[in-house]
Amino acid sequence: ILILSLVRLVAGLWVLGAAVPAILALFGFAVPFLDLFNHLQFLLFWGTVTGVVLAIVLALPRVWIGVALIGFVASCWTYLPEWASSLAPRPSRGDATVLKLMTHNIFGLNYDMQRLADAIAAEKPDIVALQEYFPQQAAELGRLLEPTYPYAVHCFGGKRANLALYSRLPFKTEMSAADCPATAFGTQRTAHILVGFTLADGTQFSVMTTHMDWPYPIARQQAEFRTAIDVVKNTTGPLILVGDFNSTPWSYALRQFESDSGLRRETRNLITYPMLFTLGDLVHTWPFLALDQVFERGVAVHELHRGGETGSDHLPVIFSFSIPN
Repeated sequence: ILILSLVRLVAGLWVLGAAVPAILALFGFAVPFLDLFNHLQFLLFWGTVTGVVLAIVLALPRVWIGVALIGFVASCWTYLPEWASSLAPRPSRGDATVLKLMTHNIFGLNYDMQRLADAIAAEKPDIVALQEYFPQQAAELGRLLEPTYPYAVHCFGGKRANLALYSRLPFKTEMSAADCPATAFGTQRTAHILVGFTLADGTQFSVMTTHMDWPYPIARQQAEFRTAIDVVKNTTGPLILVGDFNSTPWSYALRQFESDSGLRRETRNLITYPMLFTLGDLVHTWPFLALDQVFERGVAVHELHRGGETGSDHLPVIFSFSIPN
């Protein structure tokens, strides 16, 4: 009887731990702090599923079963539409030129650049956008990529301002020096790379990559979103925006960014982080956050998938696309 009581107590705590954040997350549209819970919806969904099962199987009091069910419904309200959207068919390739792009946060503590270069070679992208890409890594990886990707631009700045874009195709940079710092000892926290491509048939499009801060402090990330929106709205024609947004699609914040920017998000329920946790040593784990995003305007994305492990705490995202005539 004592053991059963302890098991039921643990089950009750599980129900509370999963259901209460799921319920509070619904009100994130009104209270931005509560929106932080939405980033954990992958865990909350399966946590509330487990909570409902435990509450019923262990015959917890009706109030606990009710809390478990309300939490489950609340999480479903947010999680299931995103999951369902991942099943939608993608447009056919048609006759337009099809290109491939890889976006990847390579992780500042990842020093195996040969492994990363091999992963890029296996996917054969035409364009590679990298985040959390520091000068020591760039010195080695740049040498490995140069024969295949002769066109490149780098940002070396503050915490999130270390970026690069490599390409088989020539491009024209379209950002100012202030948008892409050149010194690794700078204080600028974030940056973006914006380049323009012109294909042989005259088709033009732009690619932008960036790396946002974590969603707390809230005001800081909101300001970074506004900066990105301004860049997007001042860029004409077809546009692809990729990067580590440190924000998941279950959050009101990222959905508001999508709406305000006029872009369409192509990454649907795509879990990419964390592959590793830094706990003294690097510990392998199961990813549960969808942080790496692909947005577009006037671009047809035909296929999109996660790449394999590269030694980073993120998985890369690879997609093929064309510019409709």
